[in-house]
Amino acid sequence: MQMEHYILGAMWLFGFSGFFLFIPRQNRREGVLALIMFQGIIWLCDMPSFYYRLISAPVRLLPKATDLAITIDYIFYPVLFSIYYVHQKKYVHKRKKRNWTIFFSWVTIVTVFDILTERYTDLLEYGSLTRYGMVVYIAFLFYVSEVCCNWFYRQNSISQASGG
Repeated sequence: MQMEHYILGAMWLFGFSGFFLFIPRQNRREGVLALIMFQGIIWLCDMPSFYYRLISAPVRLLPKATDLAITIDYIFYPVLFSIYYVHQKKYVHKRKKRNWTIFFSWVTIVTVFDILTERYTDLLEYGSLTRYGMVVYIAFLFYVSEVCCNWFYRQNSISQASGG
């Protein structure tokens, strides 16, 4: 249990420091929007998945308030998405194949971290959701969040990029 609390602390530390270290100052406004957009979408998706025990979080912050994994879902993954979103904007007008490669690379990295967290800690437990389902789930979250952010800024999404 002690190791899980250290990991949660490291996620908070990386969340705050990573946002300021990996997002350039001129792009912080887009980073904040991406962070908030991802938080809203993951909240809508995680409420039913935790309620129906597709995923559970045995060790978490605020255990009496909610069953959700607050640190992972509302700090760590949104910061990773905001870093991805701010840096992928420079590739939107390039080839579509490269955009999809970057997208799936980020989804794979986040999924591998999620699977390792589930396997070696008590921070996450997969119920009915398999590891392959988690890949689809995280890809869905990233894609919908990116489409919503692009809609806000009226940019093309990775599926609408020119070239190919």
